[in-house]
Amino acid sequence: MLSWKIGKNVISELYYHGKNIIKPWGFETADSSAFFSLEEGVGWRGKTLSETYTYDDTHYRAELLVRMKEGLWALSVDDRIDGNCIDRRVEAVTQEDSVFMDFVMRFRFKKAFIEYAEIGGKRYFHNDTNIYYQYPVDRVLLKGSSFAVTISVLDKVVPEKMTPVIYVRDNRDEWVVHVRMVPEKWDKEVIKICTAWAGTRPLPQWISRPLLARKQFKKALWYRGERQPFKNRFVRRFLNLAAFAMVRVPKAGRLMWHVRMEIE
Repeated sequence: MLSWKIGKNVISELYYHGKNIIKPWGFETADSSAFFSLEEGVGWRGKTLSETYTYDDTHYRAELLVRMKEGLWALSVDDRIDGNCIDRRVEAVTQEDSVFMDFVMRFRFKKAFIEYAEIGGKRYFHNDTNIYYQYPVDRVLLKGSSFAVTISVLDKVVPEKMTPVIYVRDNRDEWVVHVRMVPEKWDKEVIKICTAWAGTRPLPQWISRPLLARKQFKKALWYRGERQPFKNRFVRRFLNLAAFAMVRVPKAGRLMWHVRMEIE
């Protein structure tokens, strides 16, 4: 049987045979400038206009209204424990035309409990690459010495210009899994400064547009941090640039994930 603790508005601990096997889970999304995380204290340049949370030993619900730099949407979250499974559902309904870089249900597992990950027919061991091993799949397996974790998509609602993917990432002392919607066709391209001090602040469009019009420059920066993170500490800290695509979802648009995590 699984048991959890809820802290800072998310599943902060998950116990299996008496051991906490995770780091905080949650939900996140971004537009050109703002970043939202369901986890309290994480995120920038957005504002939660209203919020309610209810939870007990097996059921967690949240309802929020969120104002971003480029949008306004209502968010519903419903997580439930059922034996050795957790069903997680998150849905956003746009209250006005809104911009999305992605739409993510987040899972994080402690490295100590997981030997390797399998996704897209490939097996990955933890080498702290921080690369996003991303595939257009509905399932990922994390194999440990005493148990295995399967994360599977049960249902989804994906906007017209976005596509569903899953990635697994070996970062420091954890495995990160994102069940994610990303642009397939896009309305906007943005260069962001991906550093702690900048908080993924975007460059002005009058700078980004001409730079991204240069094919070699765009190729070098396109999702750079996901596919080939900078190793130089100075660059990572002060000059870490990456380019991303953005999609505009019209008013009354829906984005939804229904995902099951099972431990065997």
